[in-house]
Amino acid sequence: RNPVWRVLGMEAEGEKKGRRRRCSAVGKDVAADLNGRIPLYKSDWLTTDGRHCRRSGVFKIASASLFSYISSILPAIVIGNILDDQTDGQLGLPEVLISTGGMGVVWALVGGQPLCIIGVTMPVAIFTSVCYKLAEALDAPFLPWLGWVCIFSGLMHIALAIFGAVHFVNKTTAFSCEIFGFFISVTYIWDALVALLDPIITGKDLDFDGTYPPGTNDTVAYDELYKTQQRGSAFTNLALAGGTYVLCMAFHRAQRWRLFTPGVRVLLADYAAALSLGVLTALSYIPVVDDAIGDKRLDVPDDNGLNPSFDRSWPVDLSAGAEDPAAELIVESASNATAAALEEPLVLEAWQIAASILPALMLTALFFFDHNVSSKLAQDPKFHLQKPSAYHWDFSVLGLEVLLVGLFGVPPGNGLIPQAPLHTRALATVELQERASGSGHKETFHSVVETRWSNLIQSTAVLCSVFALPAIAVIPQGCLDGVFLFLGMAGFDGNELWERMWLMITQPSLRARELRFMGADTRYSRVQLYTAIQLAFVVLVFVLAKLPYIAVAFPLLIAVLIPCRIYWLPRLFTPAELDALDPPEPPPDSAREPEPMSPRAEPARPSPWPDGAAEGGGL
Repeated sequence: RNPVWRVLGMEAEGEKKGRRRRCSAVGKDVAADLNGRIPLYKSDWLTTDGRHCRRSGVFKIASASLFSYISSILPAIVIGNILDDQTDGQLGLPEVLISTGGMGVVWALVGGQPLCIIGVTMPVAIFTSVCYKLAEALDAPFLPWLGWVCIFSGLMHIALAIFGAVHFVNKTTAFSCEIFGFFISVTYIWDALVALLDPIITGKDLDFDGTYPPGTNDTVAYDELYKTQQRGSAFTNLALAGGTYVLCMAFHRAQRWRLFTPGVRVLLADYAAALSLGVLTALSYIPVVDDAIGDKRLDVPDDNGLNPSFDRSWPVDLSAGAEDPAAELIVESASNATAAALEEPLVLEAWQIAASILPALMLTALFFFDHNVSSKLAQDPKFHLQKPSAYHWDFSVLGLEVLLVGLFGVPPGNGLIPQAPLHTRALATVELQERASGSGHKETFHSVVETRWSNLIQSTAVLCSVFALPAIAVIPQGCLDGVFLFLGMAGFDGNELWERMWLMITQPSLRARELRFMGADTRYSRVQLYTAIQLAFVVLVFVLAKLPYIAVAFPLLIAVLIPCRIYWLPRLFTPAELDALDPPEPPPDSAREPEPMSPRAEPARPSPWPDGAAEGGGL
């Protein structure tokens, strides 16, 4: 009935269900996902709209690739520095880049839904740091023990996918997705503000701990001068962060401007992050600003190339009785008093391998929720994607990747929030519609370029960044924190929890009455209660994720959101209220019928792009 559907090679829902029934009971969902995506594999590479390869689509791929690279590489640098500090140099930036880039390349080639961006996340950094402390408590060599955690977790991923447990993602409604997306955005903003304000407010890292220059007589005066310089550097980075954030948000919303031509506004919106980062980095090299910054630029290793953080081979010996590959590193970093006790390297024992099953369960619980929510947000119905999802196949591919990274001693990665949905947005044509009440604009999306190229390009660029670390080191720390602020704030776009939170303190007469959850059947007091429950969960997850040792259990609290939505919320709200606040979605593994385009989806004026494409709206 639908020519586009037939051209894309998609099957009707009844045919798909019949094929599923003919599949074997074990692995039928994985097979169904493959049946839905394999016919489209060629179009993922050769077309930008499912039928043709248009130049406007190629421009979208270029801008989305650059934005995704920036939004992946900058958090990877921060996470690499965190892991280097938390694991005493056993994991660092090289391992994070290898994991993020390598897993992304594999995902772009064989993943079912290539729009989902893969990488090492902040929750994974928290989990890995806790695993390091557990390995120390068990006297187990860290990298081999972490390898077994990843192997067991990868096998659990594959088993869950084969036996159809990923169907449970259907229970993950907007209630859970909004909480988790809000938590990730808050984490980005919190980490950026702590890095910017801590030296100013608490004086952290301002004390001089180096060697005094020759001829220094008054060491007290020198310490005070050093503190003054470091505090000035902190204020300079705060100004750079503010400038980067403001410029990113301004370019991000360039389509609302009246300046320039539509084509220029589209370019500014598409390359918002890259332009802002480039402009503020260039300004940081003005002599006065450069002197004020001092050494507060990105801290990256001096070595280039595919070298681990310390002298070891990439494959890790995981056999029982294997010695700790970091034994020499531990002895070198230990004090003289304890060096003698560390001469005997730690040896991996069988009971320690068995003990790694428990953290593997925690990692599986984290990825089951984190990755599938990331994938759902990247395929949100608001984007009107034409190609079907592949949750079961994707989770099995993720399991295989987690297993492989364990063999090489690098941290595991999964779907990134907010990078994954922002990647889809960058590939979409965005139009602004004024709200009926005149209280602002809302975005509508159509014509998403469903391709594998943007994910492959950005992942390859991240992987190759290990050869260009000196170039990355020119970026000031403040610009990095400014991009973090931008990612956090941009992650709130489209999150109804964010909208409802502001409605709670908005003047009643100015509330947007046409918002979906402000229906006639829903009293505003019920909207407030629902919002307060979600915000309470955000606070609980955030606090738990910041507690040492206990942080390893924070995935369980995230998983609890699903049964809370199923069994607890219906006791507090009527079915009509829940339908308004948390509307049901169609099953994600069913074929999506393309929605007809509304008249507003057509461009109101000639397009600035060569092929007559509508006005775009990436990042």
